[in-house]
Amino acid sequence: MKKLFLIFLFLTSIFANNIHWVKNYKNAFELAKKEHKLLMVDISVHHCPPCWYMANIVYKYKPVIDYVNKNFIPIFIYADTDRVPIEFSVYFTGAAPNVLLITPDDKLYYRIFGSRPAKIFLEVLKQYNEKYQKGK
Repeated sequence: MKKLFLIFLFLTSIFANNIHWVKNYKNAFELAKKEHKLLMVDISVHHCPPCWYMANIVYKYKPVIDYVNKNFIPIFIYADTDRVPIEFSVYFTGAAPNVLLITPDDKLYYRIFGSRPAKIFLEVLKQYNEKYQKGK
């Protein structure tokens, strides 16, 4: 019974502490309008060390997870295997990772090129989210 409990705790910790990436891009804009939030679109590619760092280190840092889930509509796209929707491809330069903060009316608000340590990435997100929320 103790083993089952430990397995349960392990599995719930894995799945509970993740960013809730939105899969449907059209619904993402509707949700962003309804909730008055920016979209946070990460466009990455496989076999990219900075992309791996963002996905496996930065996006696993609990304060980043909590802040992103509460304040953004997050979308993750692998440009080398997924189709980048036209709404985002117009802002994608080909550099990766490329994190786009996009308004609910489909305008680029801010762009983050490359990876950042989790605490710095979180501070950048906070800075631009607070600026956006004040300016609405």
